[in-house]
Amino acid sequence: MKKQFLILAWRNIWRNKRRALLTISSIVVSLFFVLFMRQMQYWTYDFNIKNTVSGSIGYLQITDTSYVDEKILDNSIVTAEVPVGTIESIKGVTGVHPRIQSGALVSTGVKSKFAAVLGIQPSSDIELLKLSHKVRKGTLLEENDTGVLISEKMADYYKVSVGDSLIFMGQGYQGYTAAGIYSVKGILYFPAGDMSNSVLMSLREAQRFFVAPERITNYLINIKNSKDLNAIHTQIEEQLTGTSFIARTWEEVLPGLKQGFEIDANSGLLISGILYMIVGFGIFGTIVMLYNERRFEFGVLSAIGLQNKDLLFITLSELSILTLIGVFIGNLLSFPLLYYLNRNPIKLGGEAANAMLEQGFEPYMGTGLFVDVFAMNSLSVLLIAALTSGYMIVKIVHLNALEAMKQ
Repeated sequence: MKKQFLILAWRNIWRNKRRALLTISSIVVSLFFVLFMRQMQYWTYDFNIKNTVSGSIGYLQITDTSYVDEKILDNSIVTAEVPVGTIESIKGVTGVHPRIQSGALVSTGVKSKFAAVLGIQPSSDIELLKLSHKVRKGTLLEENDTGVLISEKMADYYKVSVGDSLIFMGQGYQGYTAAGIYSVKGILYFPAGDMSNSVLMSLREAQRFFVAPERITNYLINIKNSKDLNAIHTQIEEQLTGTSFIARTWEEVLPGLKQGFEIDANSGLLISGILYMIVGFGIFGTIVMLYNERRFEFGVLSAIGLQNKDLLFITLSELSILTLIGVFIGNLLSFPLLYYLNRNPIKLGGEAANAMLEQGFEPYMGTGLFVDVFAMNSLSVLLIAALTSGYMIVKIVHLNALEAMKQ
């Protein structure tokens, strides 16, 4: 009997093809735009974390507890005291990168300016920071290099090029004077953000310059999957128990960035809500029209013996089929475009690119293929359909066959 009711529900849908197609279209269009927008948002977060956060601060960062509040070299750590080998063996960890982060007064001629000084390991950090794609002049650093890399912005300010020298003056470890003359080995493309005013040295040279042998300010830890962040964080904290070291996630190191992502995600929810309202009104309109157009029919069916629960089963089956068709087509149509943009992100230009560069992000636009985004938004549409069908449930439960046939 239920099978016959389902067949009847399917036939009833196409009795009014225009209404059915309008309902399906509203679901398809709204779901398409919601999926595109949410997949693009989550891809942007994941892309920027992988390509920006992973290189500058890491998914996780190990420092001395005192360095959290006072970021000075006196609160640096001895490399041998951190169980690097054990941390590298944790499943999901892809790299542990030692860094020295400090600053110095950089000058040449009559021009002087404070700049951040970053000591990196060329063997791993060149790839991590994607420096090979950012070189505009000169060459990159090597392990025992005594030269430095600067940004185009700094080169323009000091009016220097590859082979010219810069004078560095700063404070080293435990009050030692940090001073030196360094030649510019390469000029990098960092148009905006913190890196546009940073000088890159090899780690060994930075340790020598700051008179801090075998010391670093922090370890950057990168992982394979961002979803494993909390689990890996817990394992690393276990390895650091009983020491003065602390492991912090990128969310703790840069809470402002996390808040920015959350604000952007909330704005996306607002737009999604508007699109869902369109879906809701579309489905609700279909339900109201369906009931009003077929009220006499419902009265006749009830009068000849069809129970209200069976009538309700047929009508709700119609609405479920319409919604499922819309959700299926919406996912089906959105997937090819999402897949293409996921494999071929678009490089932005103009003001949009400049705005992203000023925030320290790569100017690319792409989309993700996150299964949970497909699932959650599809379920949201089904939930909206279930809520709006309450109107039909109330009307049929209280249906009076005589009154329905009179009208």
